[in-house]
Amino acid sequence: MLTEEQIYNNKMEYLNLLAKLNIDLTNLVGYLDAVDYFTKPASSQFFRPYAGGLCQYALDVYYELAQLANAYFPGKYTEEDIIKVALFKDIYRAELYEGYQKNVKDEATGNWLSMPAYRYKEERPTFGDLGFSSYMVAKHFLDFTDEQIEAITQSNTKDSYAGDIHDIMRSYPLVTLTKMADLVAMYLEQN
Repeated sequence: MLTEEQIYNNKMEYLNLLAKLNIDLTNLVGYLDAVDYFTKPASSQFFRPYAGGLCQYALDVYYELAQLANAYFPGKYTEEDIIKVALFKDIYRAELYEGYQKNVKDEATGNWLSMPAYRYKEERPTFGDLGFSSYMVAKHFLDFTDEQIEAITQSNTKDSYAGDIHDIMRSYPLVTLTKMADLVAMYLEQN
């Protein structure tokens, strides 16, 4: 769980990173606020299922991806590459979840308590899988290189080691680095 102050600080850090892209942020920030991006969870139950979890997760992917890119390909990827991929690869997640009150039994007292939780929205727009949906949203605000597009769209591909993905990962190392950063941020979260 994050405090209101942590959620706010993460929002400011996210926006400061976006400001480094030297673009007009008006429409993008309007979209992020409209979908409550900064208060949404990263998932409904598996990782960071709490308010502010999605933004925290994006920031963690950013820092992991920056470290991996520097370690494996020093000087090849710019900060802009890292920001665009890390902060936009899961932007569509904000449209997947809605808050609700869940009844949970307090083991100490035996009383039922109403607790905030998240679940999938019954109806939501879709463009296919999460990576492609994230790209479809992000492309309205930024231009992307082919490698950035592949890193975003392939970051959530379940069949990471089947079919054409081998060729994509060989051609675009940023795809592999993004998958690695994603796994570290997802399963080795610091919160």
